[in-house]
Amino acid sequence: MPTNSKELVRSLFAGKVVSRPPFIPFMAAAAARFMQVPVKQMFSDPTALANSLQACQRLFKYDSIAILLDTTLEAEALGCLIEWQDKEPPRVVSHLLAEKAPHIPDVSGIENKGRIPVVLEAARRLSQTAGRDIAMLGIIAGPVTLGRHLVVDDFTHVLDRDTQTARKLIDLWEKIALALARAFGELKFDAVVLADKHLATLSSVHYPDIQPSLKTLRNLVNFYDAPLIILTGQVPPDRFTVFFNLEADGFSVANPVSELKSLPQSEAKLFGRCIPASALIGSVADIDKVVSELMDRSMGSRFFITSEWEVPPATPALNLHRVMQKLTATATR
Repeated sequence: MPTNSKELVRSLFAGKVVSRPPFIPFMAAAAARFMQVPVKQMFSDPTALANSLQACQRLFKYDSIAILLDTTLEAEALGCLIEWQDKEPPRVVSHLLAEKAPHIPDVSGIENKGRIPVVLEAARRLSQTAGRDIAMLGIIAGPVTLGRHLVVDDFTHVLDRDTQTARKLIDLWEKIALALARAFGELKFDAVVLADKHLATLSSVHYPDIQPSLKTLRNLVNFYDAPLIILTGQVPPDRFTVFFNLEADGFSVANPVSELKSLPQSEAKLFGRCIPASALIGSVADIDKVVSELMDRSMGSRFFITSEWEVPPATPALNLHRVMQKLTATATR
């Protein structure tokens, strides 16, 4: 049986029987709050980022460290301007390709642009200091999110009306995603998470536009003996069948567990079952109720417990401790 969190996570990813589902939350601004570090400093300095993420994991003892849920990284590296908000992650305020007939930027050397080197350096340090015992997850912004950052939230219209530009943007995203996935793979990360909240809202008619790029990315991640996991928002239930056929090894969607119970469970896929943000910032009783519901093994055994998106900064520390208490208790029964 697994002896530490890393072995627990890797065993689950490999399809082995585990004593309990891992807890894999996405910590960003919340880690800054718990560690009393300004968000901008933590998101911009490799020492602050690595130290905050590792200290936060040590405090709550969840089963992985995810680096770093900030989907503005790639857009900023391409030249979009970002704005910092107090105690919140940054947001894109200047869209690089908003004008007509946009010039597609050069992505060569993307690993050395913007704040991406900050994240990769923090990832390198964490792989050396924590990676032996704790699972490490790299995060890459998805194609719809990057497209919206580049073309003023109008990426779906580009897909509908301008297939040539859409293809260029998807190819641009693919090159970036492959470069970052390769960097995480060389650091021997245990998974790559494709974070794209807006992918859930994309019409299924456009899935064939992104499938080839997803397949290429998945193949590269698998080459490094790691799964590709899609993290997104609530997927319309009538699209479940086609959505979960996208090229990925696992999915984490924000749908309530009551909707996911109707989904035919495939042991070939990993599933992240999400604790709603409302429960994380609620009471311990809310945590107890939600975690008990998420532990329903009749829905399949290849699942982990996670957050809908990033853990809200207002989450009480007691609630995160309680999640681990509940999960650890299941392993001793």
